[in-house]
Amino acid sequence: MARLPVFALAGGVGIVLLVASPFGARFFDEMYFVDTGHHFAWGYADQPWLVPALAGMLDSLFPHSGLALRLPSTLAAVAGILVAALIARELGGRRTAQTLAAATYALSGYLIPASHFLSTYVLDPFWWLLISWLVLRWARLDREGTRDDRPLLWAGVVTAVALQTKFLVPVLWLGIGAGVLLAGPRRMLTRPPLWTGAALAAACTVPTVLWQAGHGWPFLRFVGSVEEESERALVAFGPVLFAGVIGTVFIVYALWRLARAPELRPYRFLGIAFAVVLLVITLVDGRSYYPSGLYGPLMAVAAVELERRNRRRWLPWVAWPGYALSAAAAVWTMLYFISTMDTYAGRQPVEPIAAAYRALPAETRARTAVVTSVYSGAASVDYYGAELGLPPAQSPHRGYWYLGAPPETADSILYVTTPRDLRMFEPYFARYRFVGASPALSVWFLEGRKQPWSSIWPQVRSDRPID
Repeated sequence: MARLPVFALAGGVGIVLLVASPFGARFFDEMYFVDTGHHFAWGYADQPWLVPALAGMLDSLFPHSGLALRLPSTLAAVAGILVAALIARELGGRRTAQTLAAATYALSGYLIPASHFLSTYVLDPFWWLLISWLVLRWARLDREGTRDDRPLLWAGVVTAVALQTKFLVPVLWLGIGAGVLLAGPRRMLTRPPLWTGAALAAACTVPTVLWQAGHGWPFLRFVGSVEEESERALVAFGPVLFAGVIGTVFIVYALWRLARAPELRPYRFLGIAFAVVLLVITLVDGRSYYPSGLYGPLMAVAAVELERRNRRRWLPWVAWPGYALSAAAAVWTMLYFISTMDTYAGRQPVEPIAAAYRALPAETRARTAVVTSVYSGAASVDYYGAELGLPPAQSPHRGYWYLGAPPETADSILYVTTPRDLRMFEPYFARYRFVGASPALSVWFLEGRKQPWSSIWPQVRSDRPID
């Protein structure tokens, strides 16, 4: 193991993320995770329970601490760099290959900027990376004639955790299964520990599945919204956007070598798995970052092949400038997010809402609820509103609808919305007027409620895409 360069890379990224963690406003999804985590359930309309539970627990233990809230993402980023190097080692890579794999993964366009936030799209790619390492380890042992199926069982354990993070990991296994069937080693599919791990993953997901079934399978409605929000053409450009220039070159080179190199035949299923995953995500209009969990393994394959083919003469002259530029771009992107997030997701957008609320007469405020047309607005109000004198917010949008309607004592609402969504609540109130503006949204006061909330709330449920 190339301990010094690999641990230096992982430690450097970890320090950068830890130092940056307290800075910048919370991202919309982070605030949403915190709020839903404070209303724990075994499932939510748009995701499983693990990330909200983590966010709610960390916010309860360390209120409003960016360092604590973002620690899981930091740890996943650091561990992912180590696993990328381990994959290169598993494939026969020595010091140069392990260092290249770790550096290419660490300085991709995705890892550092995304890992500044706590999100499913940081943790889920790490589980994919870990599963890939375990499956490739099994394939390497099988190639050498060692009968050890424990990596397949551990892959099932990691899959169980991944299914509590996001419902995407079955697509990875679909790709691996197709790759193994087409290119081998087919013996993998006959090993009992593989299916024991699958059964364990399915059993651990039963509570979430029961929650979905008991609430009418809302996740299927959410998938429809994701399809409308996503651009199918962007999936093909995902590596360029999220792996970076060097990472994309490594991925293309790895796919080429997996298809041609005889020594990589036992691992050829990895290239097929990537193609299947890319195809499935394109067909269902998934988000462009969904395949990113397979970037690390492919980068490791490319690193091993570059070392094996002895490209040391020209590699340093290309690598050092390329990696230096990649590092600068990754850090700059993270700093850009930190510097601009306050405008859209920090306390600043909530202040006009609080000002409009405080301007109401005291007796009116006592019977006024704050409602937002999209979940992100409600998350912002709930996260920053208490210090500004706002009550907890409600929203009919996506997962927030399940957190409940305004109290029946609220016969008026302060509605934070777009002009299009004003029509959603207009029929249920006698009068409305404009009272303020927040970035990209307007604040309206609606009074004279005509029906009880128990009748209104089921009719205003919304799963629409975010503009």
